[in-house]
Amino acid sequence: MEQRTKGRQVTLGIAAAMTAALLFTGMDVCAKALPRLGAGEITFLRGAIGLAFLPFIARQEGRRVFSGADRFTLHLRGFTGGLGILLFFFSLEGLKLGDAEILTELSAFFMCLLAPFFLRDNPGREVALPLGIIAAGAAVVLQVWNFDSFNGYALFGLGSALSSAAAYICIGRLTEVPGRHSGTELVFYFQLYSMLCGAALLPFGFVWPEGEEWLWVLGLSVTAIAAQMVFTWGCQHAHSLIISFVMYTAILFHILAGWLFWGEVLTLSSWAGGAAIVGGSALLLLRTR
Repeated sequence: MEQRTKGRQVTLGIAAAMTAALLFTGMDVCAKALPRLGAGEITFLRGAIGLAFLPFIARQEGRRVFSGADRFTLHLRGFTGGLGILLFFFSLEGLKLGDAEILTELSAFFMCLLAPFFLRDNPGREVALPLGIIAAGAAVVLQVWNFDSFNGYALFGLGSALSSAAAYICIGRLTEVPGRHSGTELVFYFQLYSMLCGAALLPFGFVWPEGEEWLWVLGLSVTAIAAQMVFTWGCQHAHSLIISFVMYTAILFHILAGWLFWGEVLTLSSWAGGAAIVGGSALLLLRTR
């Protein structure tokens, strides 16, 4: 019975990660629809508006927001997460939506290198095959043998991946003791440091949104806070390493969004790799039930 309950929790965590991947795609679509605004302005507004929603979320969660524990890790989670999103928005300025997401999702590989040193538990061997399929699908979409989109902006994507991996590690540490931290507390630090990372660039010039741009900013902020809450909830129900690999589904979502809204071409490799990502994620669900 205990094993069945644990399996059900893991399945819910994986489903939450896929939902978060879809919401993050919506956030990035809104960001790319704001070419007049720089990465600093978008990151700052995203964090500030997200903070305004947190009191309502905290009331719904019905828990004490601040635990008073693990303050260093909470601040580190916030800083690495905020830096990661700022670098990602920079990468969007010069990359296709799908290419930018592909590079960012390499965070799972960085996490594979870091997790054994910082997390006490690791996922079992039964998840090795589906994780390998997901990683292979990402490599096919990336076309590691012929990635002509790789340019200076791709370095921002790689930096975002490394920062995101560090944030995943911090979340893994913070959720190792169930119930120690509320989801609102974890998201609060991320929103706060997102605003601060964006604010660090404001002295170099700030462009206020105008007219319908405010609708895109609001959409970006709402999808961002929803994605963070769902993602954090998922990490509380499944190992953060598994969650980071499931987030590869965001690659497929981003490629489709880029095609639908900006006519970015879907190659055969994108379809094949995307199928592998979805198939690997489905197998992961079956293996962890």
